[in-house]
Amino acid sequence: MRGGKRYGFEMKLSDTPTLTKSMHIALEDLGLTRLFVIYPGARSYSLHERVEALSISELHVRISKLK
Repeated sequence: MRGGKRYGFEMKLSDTPTLTKSMHIALEDLGLTRLFVIYPGARSYSLHERVEALSISELHVRISKLK
């Protein structure tokens, strides 16, 4: 939790993570503001309005910007 917001993190070894039913469940059951799927790929991209596939190389920069 940061600034009163809940953030979730999931690690994937896949080169192209996709949105799963369990991610939707986690968003709702845990009341997450945003879910980050950390993966070994080169670029970050949106999986859903509140779910982002986040390149591990961008992790430290993205996390430092959370409010």
